[in-house]
Amino acid sequence: VISLPSKPSNKALLSSLSTTLQYSPFSILNSQLSTLNTQLSTLNIMQFYHGSPELFDAFDLSKAGEGTGVKFGFGVYLTESEDSAVHYSQPRNLEAEAPSHYLYTIEIPDLTADNHLVSALPVAAAIVERVEQKLGAKAPEKAVAQGKEFRKWVGMTLLGTKKNGFAEEKAAAELLNSLGVLYNVWPQAQSKPDGLKNIAVFDATNVRIVKVERISIALKCKKYVLTSRQDV
Repeated sequence: VISLPSKPSNKALLSSLSTTLQYSPFSILNSQLSTLNTQLSTLNIMQFYHGSPELFDAFDLSKAGEGTGVKFGFGVYLTESEDSAVHYSQPRNLEAEAPSHYLYTIEIPDLTADNHLVSALPVAAAIVERVEQKLGAKAPEKAVAQGKEFRKWVGMTLLGTKKNGFAEEKAAAELLNSLGVLYNVWPQAQSKPDGLKNIAVFDATNVRIVKVERISIALKCKKYVLTSRQDV
């Protein structure tokens, strides 16, 4: 008499399947993704402001430099000072007051030791190392001493030019961003270097608009100030 193996019960099959799925690559991947999402959700963020006469739902860097130029680098210009953002909602290149003004509240990833330049401060050694390796060139001492000089050196080295301009700033921003250097930072008031910050974000995808307000402004003592606001 030949004994056939007994047919496993449905409960046993489910238990076996559960064990297999628990240790499958898909399960491990899902677990890792869940952990990553949790970590991302707890990342520190910073709140900044942006003033503009235009209403939009995303920043477009193809128009970078139209309002304030690229003196502090190519990118989305933001400020920690709401008053400053209100003032710059009126473009400086317009003699007449713009018909509309908007105040944007922005969130961006927080600053870390090696993800930004500071215009008037020495460049982090880790940033210098990454850029020199990418360019195959050694940064001069003058460039390493100040973020603004380093940014210019990067752009001119990339394009093989001897004068910094829009094209050089754009090239520098793109390279720096590709190496994890996301921002250029400078004080909102030069007399208060440790006070509120302005920031140029090299890549618009790092900028998240969380609130838009239509504002009214008035010129007082050569500065535009807020007179009313309403959520859009």
